[in-house]
Amino acid sequence: MKTTIQLFLISFLLIGGVGCKTPKTVTKNQTEIVSVDQRKSVEIRGEKIHYIEQGSGEPIILVHGAIGDYNAWNLQMDTLSQKYRVIALSRRYASPNRQPAFDDSFDCTVALHSKDLVAFIKSLDLPFAHLVGHSYGAMIALRTAIDQPNLVKSLVLGEPAVETIISGSVKGDSLIADFRLNANMAVSLYKDGKNEETVRQFLKTVLGSDDAYDIVPQVVRNGWLQNLVEGVCISETQDLASISREELRQMETHTLLIKGEYSPEYLALASDSLNVVLPNSKLKLLPNASHGLQGENPGEFNSIVLDFIGKQ
Repeated sequence: MKTTIQLFLISFLLIGGVGCKTPKTVTKNQTEIVSVDQRKSVEIRGEKIHYIEQGSGEPIILVHGAIGDYNAWNLQMDTLSQKYRVIALSRRYASPNRQPAFDDSFDCTVALHSKDLVAFIKSLDLPFAHLVGHSYGAMIALRTAIDQPNLVKSLVLGEPAVETIISGSVKGDSLIADFRLNANMAVSLYKDGKNEETVRQFLKTVLGSDDAYDIVPQVVRNGWLQNLVEGVCISETQDLASISREELRQMETHTLLIKGEYSPEYLALASDSLNVVLPNSKLKLLPNASHGLQGENPGEFNSIVLDFIGKQ
């Protein structure tokens, strides 16, 4: 069994935004497959949103988490695009999109990003999409399925931190308090101009350790630092309780929940609890993975996602 630090290293080497792949053009059934290094953009809700896409068929939209961008899905593009049109967007404020300045005040709520996602889907003239979200991106995908169920054919959620579903118990409230304490420490470090220390604190918050920061290449650290501003906003806003239990109980979209074998208890409990409340959900344990999921065990992650979407 891999050690915890080995898992972290694998995760961040692979999903930390190392860069796009070598240019290529492939054909499938006489339809051009767009290379993942051919970046596109679309104007939605006052912002230019960049994305990459590959493949043809029913659309899958990949939604990254905090301090990330569309590069978080580098290990999914080729495999998923063999059967689907795969689209990975960089959310508002994520590189290479416009980013706020250090002292700007801006909205980074789940609702704002969900409205962006709806506008993005409509801007591409898609009648629907399969949504795959990771971490904060999973929260956004979940919010979108609740508000616009006709646009979401299926939903894959990689460890969304839905606090409302674990609050109200001694254990859940304790885990939430610890998570928020760590998030607040990250905000304080950022406001003191200590960006590197802020990234380290983020790692401690979601992974329980910052050891990975000292192991990964500088290019990976640069990716985290490049996308730090929205991560700080998320930590400061703490919008993880914005989805109600009643909304979850009423959601009919077929949903796959994926949690890592070694993920922090806070995130694992949220996935377990969601699986109990959502009417049409199933839960899969991803072996040899922590919260990095699609980067730590991409082969099995991709297989699980393809199997699920293929049945919808």
